[in-house]
Amino acid sequence: MTTDSGTGGDGGAAAVTTDPDWRARAAEAERRITEMEAQLAAAARDTERARAALDAAERRRQIDRELTASETVDLETAALLTEAAVAAMSAPDVAAAVADLRRRKPFLFRTPHRAGAMSGAVRSHADPLGDAATEARATGDRAALLRYLRMKRAR
Repeated sequence: MTTDSGTGGDGGAAAVTTDPDWRARAAEAERRITEMEAQLAAAARDTERARAALDAAERRRQIDRELTASETVDLETAALLTEAAVAAMSAPDVAAAVADLRRRKPFLFRTPHRAGAMSGAVRSHADPLGDAATEARATGDRAALLRYLRMKRAR
């Protein structure tokens, strides 16, 4: 690379001559910039796809959790219907979608068992040993456990 001292007839501006391969280096730099821009665009697309997949997985997890807590009989059918309802909402609310589904299609959910007058839910106390064992197990109370053990020994 050679430079002119600027004492020529160009009004004092320094004239610079460069290597003959500057065009090749500039073309290479522009090619690398183009490649890197393409890689950046591909990475942005991949990030957006991953974000969408993560959002969908999180929404599916919320739907499954809500449906399980609501005692769904057919989880897959209820999940598909809930996903469609959530997708149609402007502000997605999984709990509201499940409540709406429960109201519209109650057959997809367990009904609370109500003991009737003639149902088998009325329990007789014919087995005091079993009752004492159940109480001791359920409460974890030492007195209940001792009462059960005494009843068992007395038999």
